[in-house]
Amino acid sequence: MTTSVAKSDAAVGTDQTAAARHPLLGIEVLRFACTVPILLLHYQHFYHVGLGLVGFDATKQPLFWLLKPFYLYGYFAVQVFWGLSGFIFYWKYANPIRQGTVRFGRFVNMRFSRLYPLHLLTLLIVALLAWRYQQIQGSAFVYGEQNARHFVMQLFMASNWTSSAGSSYNAPIWSVSAEVAVYLIFFGLCRIGVTRTWMLIALTVATGWLRVYYWKTDPIVECMFLFYLGTVTGRVYQALIVRPARTKHVATTVGLAVLAVGTMSARSGFIDSIQYVQSMMPVLIVVLVLTVHPRRDRTCRTIETLGNLTYSSYLWHFPIQLLVALLFIHDPTRMPRQSVLFLFGFLAVTYIVAALSFRFIEKPAQEWLRSHLGSKSRCVEAAGPAIRHCA
Repeated sequence: MTTSVAKSDAAVGTDQTAAARHPLLGIEVLRFACTVPILLLHYQHFYHVGLGLVGFDATKQPLFWLLKPFYLYGYFAVQVFWGLSGFIFYWKYANPIRQGTVRFGRFVNMRFSRLYPLHLLTLLIVALLAWRYQQIQGSAFVYGEQNARHFVMQLFMASNWTSSAGSSYNAPIWSVSAEVAVYLIFFGLCRIGVTRTWMLIALTVATGWLRVYYWKTDPIVECMFLFYLGTVTGRVYQALIVRPARTKHVATTVGLAVLAVGTMSARSGFIDSIQYVQSMMPVLIVVLVLTVHPRRDRTCRTIETLGNLTYSSYLWHFPIQLLVALLFIHDPTRMPRQSVLFLFGFLAVTYIVAALSFRFIEKPAQEWLRSHLGSKSRCVEAAGPAIRHCA
């Protein structure tokens, strides 16, 4: 990473190449943006007393008039995350896995070192806080499956490999749990050569069909469908980046027009929210990666920093909520949950904790594990200078 920009010709040259060193910053922007709807969707946890909502009125949540789509439809941000993962994994891993330059052990090590340390830490914290909450309140907070079986499933990141598993402990990990299973499937398919465009499209269609007609609530099937939709999107982008600038400008213009038409169609009820998210997600990803190319290295670093908060904020927000619930456990009505300041405070604390977590916990743990488990390289060399999310 370069140093801060100075007022010199050399620094100007550095600024001009910043975007070239960070070609997928649009992905980082979208990753961070998707954390906000999830935090707002789960804001209703503050209205829980034990397993039930008490005095909850969705329209009374802070700034509901402005944030209504996020409060009500934040779940769809998870679907976007799955699509983003498919895009990134295709970009970084598909060919190296197929060619054998990334072996299974290295692939697992890279995923394990990135995801598991924070998962284990937050799981243990939630287990301790949940035990204390249940001692006082007499029931679990929000998620009811607090038992040895579900704890073991959580330990192995397999908490939601079936649709009947139920929600337990730090339950937001459920989407990562489904994604871990898809990672393994992705590696196996890439290793046997399933990386061609028509194959990716066929997998997307097949898993979408299975999801609609057979396994409507299966998290792994749903994740795999959106993941492979993301791989197709990555293939489209890969084809676009070698085209002349004029072609990219035309693609961007068409993409913006499609997004506008899709949004108007959703607002008018012509397409439902699921159709809107799944059809617009690939377009939005391509538009962002084609257009978000800051010239200043400092801006690039800021965007990367925001992107790095994604996983941390996802895993820390529920432990923070559980801790707040414990503080108000003797009189939950005293919690100022309808206050705008309380909402902003929750968001601010979550992102601050996420930033500290990434710097002092996740990154050091990741580097230590990779240096001791034999995967010292931070990125897949064949992928070029792509973002570090999956490295």
